[in-house]
Amino acid sequence: MGGKLFNLPRMPRGEYLAIEAEARRYLDVKLPGQYRIPRYYGDKPDFGDMDVIVASRPDWGEVRAEIARDLGVAQTKAVGHVFSTVYRGLQTDFFPVPERYLESAYSFMCFNDVGNFIGRICRRFDLKYGERGLAYVYRREGGNYRADLEVTHDFERICGFLGLDHGAWQAGFASLPAVFDWVIASPYFSVAPYLDEGESPLRERAGVRSTVARFIEYLSARGIDKRPTLGDRRSYLPMILAAFPEADLGGQIERERAAEARRARIDTKFSGKRVMRLVPGLEGKALGELITRFKGSFDDFEGWLLATSEEEIDRRITEFAALLDAELRPPGS
Repeated sequence: MGGKLFNLPRMPRGEYLAIEAEARRYLDVKLPGQYRIPRYYGDKPDFGDMDVIVASRPDWGEVRAEIARDLGVAQTKAVGHVFSTVYRGLQTDFFPVPERYLESAYSFMCFNDVGNFIGRICRRFDLKYGERGLAYVYRREGGNYRADLEVTHDFERICGFLGLDHGAWQAGFASLPAVFDWVIASPYFSVAPYLDEGESPLRERAGVRSTVARFIEYLSARGIDKRPTLGDRRSYLPMILAAFPEADLGGQIERERAAEARRARIDTKFSGKRVMRLVPGLEGKALGELITRFKGSFDDFEGWLLATSEEEIDRRITEFAALLDAELRPPGS
């Protein structure tokens, strides 16, 4: 949350380390093996907050209230899924995630904005990197539909694919410049989204994330101008398939394509425009009601559409519209 929710001052390193140690001793008993606190670079001088990733559970609402009570926390705020508190003068944010994503969320959140820097590299391959690990972004042709197809949660494998030294990440970084040196070592890293004009979302992020701003300054000050020649994003799919065979990404994509083809057949056979053509003058709320009630008259509407000829579909729509009109017509009219 960046430590600004409660307008608290940043905490010097020594005080922070003492509070983190106390929190760990408590959480080791309260949530054994079910929490992670992201790592930070070695000479970080002060902290705006402490992030605690926890494995979500059905009774999380009760558990978080118990944590606040046990730690003597008086100030709390819930912003989305994040539960923020003030623990001994330090903003402490609890991030619940499904247990299967505990490690991947931890890897993503370690070392300030490193996860976001890696995510920016991944875009080149139509990949998405985040709290749930690595996913392939499948997009349908000519539409807004997209699906994130899971590839891996294994951060070591992700580093290997991107040409990043996982061993160095495990060992930790002495300073923020050392973190930046590690990121730009990837053969796929490009300065373009950081230094070129026209990347307003990233520049807006730099305005609220000091690490992003410092990364941009680092690239400029050191004259780093890495711009590897890379192919079309979709051209890397064979490389991804070969690197992560256990993900069955090919199978996932085929299932998405089959669903897309099925959707296209359904849209060809039934749409609001088709109903309007068959029932002249029907529009707006009345059109929506007819469509809703017509679909609701079948146990498996889409299955029926796919198994039925267009002529029979048209007949049933027209017949249903006449019945509905008679039902809704005022008595005596």
